[in-house]
Amino acid sequence: MMSSESGRVGPDGNGLAGNDAADLDAAIAASAAGLTERLQRRRCRLRVDTWDPEYGTSVELSDADDLGPANVRLDLEGPWSPLTPALPEILPSVAFIDGVRRIDIRLFAEVDAEFAPAVAGSWAVGVAWSARPPLIDAVRIGRTLVVGGGLAHQDLVGAVGDHALTYSFAGVTGVTPADPVQGLQNAMRAAEGQLAAETFASGRAALMMLDGPLTYFAANGPVVGVIKRQSRPYLPPERASLLATLEVGQRTPLFAIVNQQLERFSWYARIGRRRSIDGTMTGIVRLEVSAEVGVTEAARIANQATAILPLFATEIGRDARAPQNLYPVAQLEATLRHRLGDPALIRRALESALWSDL
Repeated sequence: MMSSESGRVGPDGNGLAGNDAADLDAAIAASAAGLTERLQRRRCRLRVDTWDPEYGTSVELSDADDLGPANVRLDLEGPWSPLTPALPEILPSVAFIDGVRRIDIRLFAEVDAEFAPAVAGSWAVGVAWSARPPLIDAVRIGRTLVVGGGLAHQDLVGAVGDHALTYSFAGVTGVTPADPVQGLQNAMRAAEGQLAAETFASGRAALMMLDGPLTYFAANGPVVGVIKRQSRPYLPPERASLLATLEVGQRTPLFAIVNQQLERFSWYARIGRRRSIDGTMTGIVRLEVSAEVGVTEAARIANQATAILPLFATEIGRDARAPQNLYPVAQLEATLRHRLGDPALIRRALESALWSDL
């Protein structure tokens, strides 16, 4: 056997030169490091997000710097453990308020060499009352022309037969395609807020459930915002671990969200069944009330809402956002979408209106 500078022997039995030995050492070290990394990497489990992919995901946490755990106050009611409120003997009258929107046509707003995105869209809002089947009430329909870039335009008016369709102008300063869409969303949400204020003033509802955060309406009373999709972590990890232990009809203790314009008391509740193959957040919603009600009343409202909502949760496989989407809300949304009108007819009406302006 021939000797080599390194005294190392290769796979063929021949000696290795110095450079070859160094390369072999480097390869062995790299392989060992890769093996160590694989051994140290935590094994994950795959679980199902039950929402239809067309609706996105039920949890969409942003990685933006300003979306870390919110400024919250904890330990407002006893130890940090699951709470199981009792179902009331007589169900209260519950009003579910929600809205839908649709982009009827995307547009360009043009002035000389300048242009910006725009949309003409329809929206509708209404109330579903907690009857079986749900009673749909107070439906309102609106149509909005949202123009970006700070540009202006008169109302856009089309017609389907003898029926005029007026899209009221609203301007936004943004110049991305998402900005006019957000303007349309804001118009719908403002209409939801107005309807919620009128419903609250009527005194007909013992409990009101509003879709989404209490951005456009909050009151010193049983008005609850229901957030189906979770977009930011409100709890530190050591507290958030409680969510995995919640059973249907259980909630977390209250916590206060204090770093936003409206101070709120909030809690998480599991309102729908989770299969063994489903993710931890399946069936979990975040709910909130105005902090104006006080801790004691907030706890009462939280108990009532947590106990009642599982009665209205949709079943996996029967709704695109089950189980977080509530069946009165699903029925309301279906009615509202129907009331928006035929999208093909409306698009043709809008194109005809633009042809007439040439």
